[in-house]
Amino acid sequence: MRYVTTSFWTDLDDVNKDDPPPVKHSTTAADSVSSMRPTEPSRYQTFVFAFYSSTVDLRQLHPTEGRTFTLWQWFVERVDPVLKLIHIPTIQRQILQASQDLANIPPAFESLMFSIYHAAVTSIQCSVSYQTLLQEERQTLLDRYRFGVEQALAKANFMSSPNVPTLQALTLYLICARQSADKTYIWSLTGLLIRLAMKLGLHRDPVALGLPPFHAEMRRRLWWQILILDVRTAEDNDMDPVICEHAFDTKYPANVNDVDLDVNMTEPVRGSDRRTEMLFTLTRFEVSYGARKLVFSPKFTVDNGYPSLSVQEKIDMADSLLGKIEGKYLRNCDTRIPICFLAATANRIVLAKIKLTISHPTRSGSSKISQERHQSLVENSIEIIEYARTLRADDKYSRWVWLFQTYIEWDAVAFLLHSINAVPLPTLLERAWKAIDTFFRDWKGHVLDTDRRWRRLESLRAKAATKQGLHGLPSNADEAQLTTRSWEQDANTTVSFIPLNSGNVANLGDCSTQPDGEHQSHSALSTASRSHLAGEATGAEYVDWNFDNVPYIMQSASTWEMDLDENAFSSWI
Repeated sequence: MRYVTTSFWTDLDDVNKDDPPPVKHSTTAADSVSSMRPTEPSRYQTFVFAFYSSTVDLRQLHPTEGRTFTLWQWFVERVDPVLKLIHIPTIQRQILQASQDLANIPPAFESLMFSIYHAAVTSIQCSVSYQTLLQEERQTLLDRYRFGVEQALAKANFMSSPNVPTLQALTLYLICARQSADKTYIWSLTGLLIRLAMKLGLHRDPVALGLPPFHAEMRRRLWWQILILDVRTAEDNDMDPVICEHAFDTKYPANVNDVDLDVNMTEPVRGSDRRTEMLFTLTRFEVSYGARKLVFSPKFTVDNGYPSLSVQEKIDMADSLLGKIEGKYLRNCDTRIPICFLAATANRIVLAKIKLTISHPTRSGSSKISQERHQSLVENSIEIIEYARTLRADDKYSRWVWLFQTYIEWDAVAFLLHSINAVPLPTLLERAWKAIDTFFRDWKGHVLDTDRRWRRLESLRAKAATKQGLHGLPSNADEAQLTTRSWEQDANTTVSFIPLNSGNVANLGDCSTQPDGEHQSHSALSTASRSHLAGEATGAEYVDWNFDNVPYIMQSASTWEMDLDENAFSSWI
């Protein structure tokens, strides 16, 4: 189905709709496959990715059949639970079929295959895994599958003839590439993706277009992943999002498992009030959509018709959003299940970051804050560091940390150090220092010493230590144990939060695997794909925690009776 707006050409189509159809000749299976393939890629597709050659044999870029299923299993276990975009049973059947005949894969689906390979490799942080299972370097695989995505998209004429598979491929590719690629490059391609999505009508709810229920759900998943990518890339570039509130009416996808969806279903699916495979994705949609109303520029607020709120009203709104998420999505969750714990904890971290951002003097318009609010911000900053470390270090959650690589707890640490330098912290000083020391111990060696932000934090730390009369900073050999506390349970929710026991920092480099007995497996996951899995590795060589990297777009320089860096346009550092 095409999505077009009212125009002369639309009217012309309507005039001719009653004309007799052209004579159809009998077709073979080969003809049907050929009809899905563009005859010649347009030259306009090539400049976006810098290179395209019709002589490139994409078959040479695919992994072997056995490795295909290894990568697919990694995708199902490490990517899909936190990035629900595709329908696993359907795509699995298509991959099984395509892997048997690489020469006749439709270019659109081939681009999605390469994007899945690329995502799977992105999700594995431990180099030992690649040497053991794939016998190749991680970066070699990332470069190969990135090239495959780009060439397959160009071959599919994705700019001239966009469709759901090509946009799924491009969306998945950009979300994963955002972890390491140039941020301006990703932001620019996200703008292109948004235009293509609107050309395809993804910004309009599928019910209004009369689409079948299955396709409606896939389009909703795709649109909301694009919208969140717009938010994430905007913050990365200190810009406002491109998508405006009045420009879309697409509803959230349903809270259902993939097994509840079928290509041939005729009735709309009813969302469940219980935990499903969509849990993490839906909570991420809610938090990121809420962030649009809280942390971007005043102009963005006005242009989108959002209310102009005071700092306290924004903080109250953030608290209300957390209550909504816990009441709507997490009330029936058992946080002993890793994905439930991840969703509950990550949302707390993100909203704590939002509060820190909102309260920055360049946002609040005042260099003075009340003692009560300052105490709350100190507690928020400590919690960001403590809980982020727990998710990073524990093998039960570290398999999903790949999605959060573009942010380290810079601002929380900077705020604590500024606070120690500026005001007394009699009740929280020890806990604040413990969090700060753990941050430096964890990230020493994982961040370049030449990084300006890292040098700035080290300078602030030395200054704070001198002021507190500390004659020496803790050595890396002295491993402090973080004692974290359970979240205080709200009165109106049945979420049962458990204490967060931080893992040993050595786990950051541990490549041992931990079985996940609670992980929801897809019923359609084939025995064949499992048999090709040689093993699974969990861990990280370099893992940054970032569930949703909250934007720090500052309008003007300001001070808070603290030594703020005038060049730190977008943070406390």
